Amino acid sequence: MLSRSGASPTLAPCWYTRRHVPAGARSRDADGVVTCTCRHCGRRIRSRERGQWDLAEGVDLDALQERSRTGHFCVVDTLDGMVIARYPIAMDADEAWIRTKMQEISAEYDVPASGGELQIRIVPGRRDSRLKH
Repeated sequence: MLSRSGASPTLAPCWYTRRHVPAGARSRDADGVVTCTCRHCGRRIRSRERGQWDLAEGVDLDALQERSRTGHFCVVDTLDGMVIARYPIAMDADEAWIRTKMQEISAEYDVPASGGELQIRIVPGRRDSRLKH
């Protein structure tokens, strides 16, 4: 029987579940973000809130919200942890415009048919406004 000398690598549990488990030394930066290594895949992960760990490389929507002056919609692939698209929210946008734009984006990406894999998130930014998105 033939066998390969180099066994193929197995996939880590977090690849299937998209839930990373922290392990090893943790460090906290000035913004309060905790980073460490995932126990299963060995990649750098970060957490802003206890219990939710995301890959450290990539777009951090919470940090983007804190630094952005204007709001925008983000179409997010939750399984891959990726921002697929961003759409700006006009400074003078009212709730009706936001609802309409959200429906257009939802139809464009067929969000309801994705079974929760795709989400539209509103990142409000730090502008002074009486509207809450």
